[in-house]
Amino acid sequence: MVVLGQVGQVHGGLMGVIQRAMVKACPHIWFERSEVKDRHLVAKRLTEHVRDKSKLPILIFPEGTCINNTSVMMFKKGSFEIGATVYPVAIKYDPQFGDAFWNSSKYGMVTYLLRMMTSWAIVCSVWYLPPMTREADEDAVQFANRVKSAIARQGGLVDLLWDGGLKREKVKDTFKEEQQKLYSKMIVGNHEDRSRS
Repeated sequence: MVVLGQVGQVHGGLMGVIQRAMVKACPHIWFERSEVKDRHLVAKRLTEHVRDKSKLPILIFPEGTCINNTSVMMFKKGSFEIGATVYPVAIKYDPQFGDAFWNSSKYGMVTYLLRMMTSWAIVCSVWYLPPMTREADEDAVQFANRVKSAIARQGGLVDLLWDGGLKREKVKDTFKEEQQKLYSKMIVGNHEDRSRS
């Protein structure tokens, strides 16, 4: 059995107790999402971890949030900036006996854990994809998107362009402007095509 370390956000309460216990069992990298300095520290610790061949692999969920098993949302680029080989895994849950999705705006952690522990079974399909490395002409975002697309294809999931944080936050103005520009190009492009004919 291989015990993997994990990268994740620091929690308080019951989840914090579980996190502290996990750190004693194997190395984990926890971070405070609101601290910009923490992001640089996490990147540094990740880089050190992957360069040390004596350390076990580390498990990363690059979406940074729980989603509802229908799609793959935008990956955070930090994990793809460190120059490591990525071993993608596609996971798709079958909610027939128990739904593994945690809607954190609807259920607290304790309620979610109780629902999981009292489910008949948690069934999922898991696919281990071939290793992927960042290509010379790719930036971290392009690499993350390529890995995300491979996972979505394998799992039969929708490959979404937006961040999973949208379920809790307002849409950023820059994202709105980008979508407006794309829509404008579609309309102007169609108009120009008609005027030429």
